[in-house]
Amino acid sequence: MNRTVTYILTAFTVLYATSLVAQEADSITAAKRDTLSATRLDVESFITIDTISCIGFEADTISFNGADWSPLFQSMEQLNDTAQGEKKIVSVIHLGDSHVQAGFLTEALRIPMQKAWGNAGRGLITPLKITRTNEPSDYRFTTPDKWQYNRCIIGKEFSSRVGVGGILIEPVTESINLTIETMSRHGEDVKFNRLRLFHAPTDSFPQLLLDNEPDGLVVHSPAAGETCYSWDTLTNTISLKGKNSLEPANAAIYGAALENGLNGIIVHTIGNNSATYDCYNRTEEYGKKLASLSPQLVIISLGTNESVSSVFNRERLEQQIDCLIQSIKKESPKTLFLLTTPADNKLRKRRRNKRGRRVTYYVENPNLPLVTETIKDYGAKHNIAVWDWYTIAGGKGAYKTWIKEEGMRNDHIHYTPKGYTVQGNLLFQSILNAYEQHTR
Repeated sequence: MNRTVTYILTAFTVLYATSLVAQEADSITAAKRDTLSATRLDVESFITIDTISCIGFEADTISFNGADWSPLFQSMEQLNDTAQGEKKIVSVIHLGDSHVQAGFLTEALRIPMQKAWGNAGRGLITPLKITRTNEPSDYRFTTPDKWQYNRCIIGKEFSSRVGVGGILIEPVTESINLTIETMSRHGEDVKFNRLRLFHAPTDSFPQLLLDNEPDGLVVHSPAAGETCYSWDTLTNTISLKGKNSLEPANAAIYGAALENGLNGIIVHTIGNNSATYDCYNRTEEYGKKLASLSPQLVIISLGTNESVSSVFNRERLEQQIDCLIQSIKKESPKTLFLLTTPADNKLRKRRRNKRGRRVTYYVENPNLPLVTETIKDYGAKHNIAVWDWYTIAGGKGAYKTWIKEEGMRNDHIHYTPKGYTVQGNLLFQSILNAYEQHTR
């Protein structure tokens, strides 16, 4: 049976007394199998969800491999210092594939992080539905215009020109009308008064104006390929309007980062269905594009699609991991990394039965342990932290329990919203535990 667990996911100030933290450490350890309680909060509200019985709670730790996260933890600790008037933001990027694109996983990480250390905004959002794919349900891009698009995924829609979010859209018509709206799914504050629009880095990018110009509007371009809009009053909807008289590529739009002017954490979500390390490596100057988000931590959740490849090669995967890491380090040398391993999954096969009908069946994925070991070995050799989700989620054969307990879909590879929520909260718990150990 599934065990019901209570997540304490509320706005709070991290005011643990050292003695209280020490007292709670033992009780949390003893109760880990029955609760994923994040911490003791000043203002309590509860989201009750189910966990999965095969989860190895004792394995829910970050292997730092010699990586020094103290600068990150110090920055997070300073977010709660209200005495200093200077604006402080800790920027986190979660980069991945379809497990990230749907939004449930990163949402389950972002919400408790922002309740712990402050909510500085929704972060990066991309017009995925305009590119005819799924989009997280807490925001939407809408438009009456026609657009053409490209993605970072290898295939007919591929383009190395895509932006930081791995996609681009270009207006086919002269008019540009784009509305951005955020929606709260769990009562979190999703309003914003600052929008950083990422677009083609050309001097002739068309001027886009805000519809119903808000009070205090200031527009400036801090760098090529970015236009920043800020205004006084928080809102959850804004509309951009303009005209493009040149080629569609001149008006390419990559996405927007939403902020609210407050101190806190921003967790930028970058997920693309079928993505691999190689997809992001093929994107022009991807490290430079990521640097525009000023990341202090980049969490990379890739490897699933490499594991289902019929031509998997460990040495090639290690090279691709290194290529991506080095391209980011080149532009953001102080950035820390957290590599996550993919969970247990099965390979989908098709055959004809005795009646000649095609039927689907699933077989062992022999590459999955190899992908996991490659990621762990790379982290160990290069002093990069690793979160071993494969082991935490139950290891080999865990998919059976995840499907039975409604944490995984019947495709034997993707989780349900419940499953991603469990995963995201466990990732948050591991980061919180490491932070608490640093601050004791």
